[in-house]
Amino acid sequence: MNFSPITLFLFSSLAIFSAANAFRQQTVAVRGRLMCGDKPLTDTKVKLWNKNKIGRDDQLADVKTDAQGNFALDGGVGSIFGMNVHLKIYHDCDRGILPCQRKVNLGIPGEYVTRTSTVQRWLDAGTMNMQLKFHDESTSCIN
Repeated sequence: MNFSPITLFLFSSLAIFSAANAFRQQTVAVRGRLMCGDKPLTDTKVKLWNKNKIGRDDQLADVKTDAQGNFALDGGVGSIFGMNVHLKIYHDCDRGILPCQRKVNLGIPGEYVTRTSTVQRWLDAGTMNMQLKFHDESTSCIN
């Protein structure tokens, strides 16, 4: 086959544009409030993670709750693959004098991940009472 230079240029441009578009930034954002019964969970570590199918997971953001237990965090990554985002909360609610912290891992719905470089949609996690026992809750001494 013999292609004209214009056809080759157009095909090459399309291939380059498609490859660049595949690595577009993806962003996600979550906000909420953490309570322990009727008291705000202050200074509590909250993290956003992207769980990768291949390779290491990516920490997208981390923050500590304020004096009222509020948190807001956003983050992103450039990737061909879609993001599998998890909100991880490390807290001491109802832990007493036991060492380490309770670790709660909550999945973020995919519709809150956008293929843009700026946050388009916030997930409002609402107010969560961390006295509850969550499915697959664990204990973490390193966070």
